[in-house]
Amino acid sequence: VRQVKRLSGLVEELLDVSRIARGRLTLEPEEIDLAALVEEVASRFRDLAAQARSKLVVRSQGRVSGFWDRLRLEQVVTNLLANALKFGAGEPIEISTDGGRPDRARIVVKDHGIGIAPDDLNRIFGRFERAVSTRSYGGLGLGLYIVQQIVARHGGTVSAQSQAGKGTVFTVDLPPEVHAERELPASSVTLDIGSE
Repeated sequence: VRQVKRLSGLVEELLDVSRIARGRLTLEPEEIDLAALVEEVASRFRDLAAQARSKLVVRSQGRVSGFWDRLRLEQVVTNLLANALKFGAGEPIEISTDGGRPDRARIVVKDHGIGIAPDDLNRIFGRFERAVSTRSYGGLGLGLYIVQQIVARHGGTVSAQSQAGKGTVFTVDLPPEVHAERELPASSVTLDIGSE
């Protein structure tokens, strides 16, 4: 069952890449509570986190309301948490939401794992790009690319800060709403990557 789910996930990632390439990544915005969405997705990871010997900590400062595509943001949170568990197994993983500013909502995912070398930070959001050996960690190198494309389609940004051996922090900033009719060409992306 685990292998079937994994294969299904890989196929879905490839289909999303095809949709992105053709400019057909559509959004269906609705009013949602981002904090509740993050809590719901994190609850699906609790067993996996326990198996990986990682404590999964969810923090929120109350309701974070906005108009976004629920399924696509679930995909963003899922990919970031899966990434954190893959590279931070055995260490705590923290995810938080913040809606304290009127111009944006924020999701932050922090792990304390292997981290990313400074030279690799500039390319981890690229299609089929990876900062580690595929033999050691597997995957297609599409998860962060899809995250970045979904966030850009919402009019937001995603950034990464990391040090090798000291973990990684991914920050997603979203505008308070996105309109379904807003078009974003597949080649146009908003990316904010930095290192500390």
